[in-house]
Amino acid sequence: MAETIVVTDSQHPVINSGNARVIELDRPAQLSYALSQGLPADPQRAASAAKERLSSEEGRRLTAELRRAYQDVADAKGLKVQKVPAVIVDRTYVVYGLADVAEATGLIDAYLQGEH
Repeated sequence: MAETIVVTDSQHPVINSGNARVIELDRPAQLSYALSQGLPADPQRAASAAKERLSSEEGRRLTAELRRAYQDVADAKGLKVQKVPAVIVDRTYVVYGLADVAEATGLIDAYLQGEH
C-alpha cells in the first residue's frame, strides 16, 4: 500500500500507526493554547510577552508546528473525512472507527486482494 493517512483527534487516540501520516484535528487548538498559556491579563503586557515568546526558538518551533497542524486540518477537509478515527489508504479507501491503524490497513488490504 502506498500512502496511509490517519485522521483523528485527541479524544480518539490511535495505535500501530507505523509510517502513516497522523492528522489530529484538534492539534491547532492545543498549540494555540500552548502559545498563549501564562500570558498576562493586561492586553498591552500580553501583546509584548507574546511577541517576545514568538521570537524565541521555542516560539518559532511552535509557530512552525501550528502552521503544519492547520495544513493537516485543511488536507483532512479535502479528504472529506466523515468521522474519526479514519484510516485512508491511497486517498481512496477508508475505514472509520478503528483505532488500530494496522488492523484498518489490513482490512483494506484484504478488500483489495479480493478485488483482484
